[in-house]
Amino acid sequence: MKGENDQKLNLCLKCRRRLLTCVCPLLRPFQTQTKFVILMHPMEFKKEKVGTGRFSHLILKNSEIIVGIEFDRNNEFLKALKDSQYDSFLLYPGDQSLVISELQNSSKRIEKPLQIFVIDGTWPCAKKMVKLTPSLHHLPRISFKSNRTSQFQIKHQPMDGCLSTVESLHQVITDLNQCGLESTQGKEQNLMDVFLATVEQQINLALDPSRVGYRKKPFSSPEKRKISKKWQSRSLFFKPDGE
Repeated sequence: MKGENDQKLNLCLKCRRRLLTCVCPLLRPFQTQTKFVILMHPMEFKKEKVGTGRFSHLILKNSEIIVGIEFDRNNEFLKALKDSQYDSFLLYPGDQSLVISELQNSSKRIEKPLQIFVIDGTWPCAKKMVKLTPSLHHLPRISFKSNRTSQFQIKHQPMDGCLSTVESLHQVITDLNQCGLESTQGKEQNLMDVFLATVEQQINLALDPSRVGYRKKPFSSPEKRKISKKWQSRSLFFKPDGE
């Protein structure tokens, strides 16, 4: 019944997007030594227009999606957390986070393949998800140094250096390659190729006069958008007690 309903709604059964915006022909799945566990906020799970976490999972063979907000009661999450074949990390900025490109030279010895928990949600949602999942507080944090400006033209980022989930995953894999913890031979570029294609797709749909119900007006360029004053005082990053 579910498949029949999806077809009636013109949904692709694989990428869960409408057939008009299906990205499946663009996907080039590849294997990584690192396992990526994408912890996805329910609001992100419901998104259809871009949904970078969802198609990132389809590209990264060694990945899984777990949907929720408080994960300590989620059996899938707890199973992944206890998986002894990996060294687990949380991809999240913070004063105590280890820079991925410097992992091999840090005091943290890497003896197993990495398992990286990735928070997929808006910045306020991500902070809440980490705060409400104490098990994440005990994981070593990793982050990356990058001067990249987000290419998510249809979505405003709160500050410089903030990237979408797919852009962050691309940067992580790039850095892991550079420090010898991955060897994906450039296959990670597919993450960006699909991402940029979906962004362009949404911009074109918004410009199409025959789709007046899609948006009230086209997307404005990022440089013309006003930065909300609330971001000047809001802390985006959760700090566990004692950090």
